[in-house]
Amino acid sequence: MAAREELHRHHLRQRQAFRERKDILNELDDRELVKRYRLDRAGITFVTDLVRERLKRPTVRNKALSPEMQVIITLRYLATGKMQQCSADDLGPSQQTISRVVSDTLEALSDNAILSQFIRFPVTQLETQRRKEEFLQIAGFPEVIGAIDGTHVRIVAPSEYEAEFVNRKRYHSINVQFAFDARYHIIDVVAKWPGSVHDVRILAQSGLCTIFENGIVPAGCHLLGDSGYPSKKWLLTPYLRPQPGAQSSYNRAHKKTRSVVERGIGQLK
Repeated sequence: MAAREELHRHHLRQRQAFRERKDILNELDDRELVKRYRLDRAGITFVTDLVRERLKRPTVRNKALSPEMQVIITLRYLATGKMQQCSADDLGPSQQTISRVVSDTLEALSDNAILSQFIRFPVTQLETQRRKEEFLQIAGFPEVIGAIDGTHVRIVAPSEYEAEFVNRKRYHSINVQFAFDARYHIIDVVAKWPGSVHDVRILAQSGLCTIFENGIVPAGCHLLGDSGYPSKKWLLTPYLRPQPGAQSSYNRAHKKTRSVVERGIGQLK
């Protein structure tokens, strides 16, 4: 009797695991896709093509998740921050499978070969000169090639080192460092530090600091940062107590020019 009941439960689990999955790309129009997954059909296909080979499953099972579905599940998770929501949408897999899919997809998208196609810090004379000209047009601030800031991305409380991820506003996060150019393009990102870590430490231990300190970036190039950062030859911050005249003018131009990073981060949220 016990063996028969166990066999019955096994069949129920199989039916649940292999229930019919939605054909998301054909069932939903672009407007609904953007609402749920933040990308339209063309965008989802583009992202999938980037990682298609990495996400193909070496299995003969006819119920294996396609690369498209793995990307869709990951996008839904990123849009909501809840694996339960992926299950509630009846995307098919169990929550355990969803967790594995999200992890695998994010790892594939984080490959340096992919990131370098879209995020690359300017280090040649030609690249830096173009950025300087674009920033100069904003508020007349010369020699700027990027603006930097940190932002906290909320996460679910981790099971390990939980306290380290609690930021000063008392919620769990990752403190992400961004650098933007004048066109709101990300030119550098560091997304590995828990929320309790200060922006200054993240910058000090980043590759961005290394390439400036070691002279890989041409001389005469600067980043703009807020007053939370230390002032350096290559990192310009505002005067804390500006005097009327040149210092106040400097701060106004600095604030207007550096606003690209605030707007850039705002567009990501």
